[in-house]
Amino acid sequence: MTSTPTVVLSVLLAAGAAAAVSLALRPAASVAPTSAADVATELVSLREAHAALQREVERLRTAPVAAAPAAAGGDRVAASPDPQQLAAAVEAYLQRRSEARPAAAAADAAAFDLERDVGKLHGSNYWNDPTLWKRAFEAGRMDEVVGHFEALAKANPKDVDAQMDLARAYMAYQQLDPSKWQNSMKADQVFDTVLALDENHWEARFTKAVSYTFWPEFLGKKKDAITHFETLVRQQELQPVQAHQAQTYLYLGNLLEQSDPKRAAEIWAQGLRRHPQDAALMQKAK
Repeated sequence: MTSTPTVVLSVLLAAGAAAAVSLALRPAASVAPTSAADVATELVSLREAHAALQREVERLRTAPVAAAPAAAGGDRVAASPDPQQLAAAVEAYLQRRSEARPAAAAADAAAFDLERDVGKLHGSNYWNDPTLWKRAFEAGRMDEVVGHFEALAKANPKDVDAQMDLARAYMAYQQLDPSKWQNSMKADQVFDTVLALDENHWEARFTKAVSYTFWPEFLGKKKDAITHFETLVRQQELQPVQAHQAQTYLYLGNLLEQSDPKRAAEIWAQGLRRHPQDAALMQKAK
């Protein structure tokens, strides 16, 4: 039987992690320096939505439960919440959120042809260009798209590109339909496969680390997120500067800010030396 912590974890992954990665992996070119305020606003909105979902989960966990029938000796035994019932309630909650989106236009749905277009999704990151992923979803073909990438990954277990295509497909589906919360956990497992093949794969490690920042505190994944970000910093310092890698220093500093503010400031300053034009690091390093 699924445990309550696992159910809670699944909800938080569904509602928070995919949205966080959506923001973090957005190409640098799409966030101009003058839009820093908009990015900050979006981040605040994301955190508020995440907090609201946490409250909803806590409400479900602590809701009164009817007492069990009296035992043979006449004593009444309090029934504990059934994790399966909690899972069903949570999934229903996510489904309502998913169905709240406006219906897709028929023309857009018809614009995706599986045989013709699925090849165009190879190497495609949802956050670089979501257009074709959205068309696949609106046409009701995402299960087939994911199946396509699952088959390729299974047939090519040592191919990093094939594994990353599968992870991206899971993440895209999660982004398009938060009720499919299992895809976050599947993607996390595929990232492990990628890192076993190539420990320097930036996208796999970064996406995994960002997702962990949204796991509940009691599961201890914050420590794992810090470890992954620290690994990325070490790897980045040995590579040519790439604009998107500024996010590593920003996230790592944010995670350390409460427990070790001096270390957090050092990380932001280190990042700013490599990315002197990054607006978010400039703000943090003041």
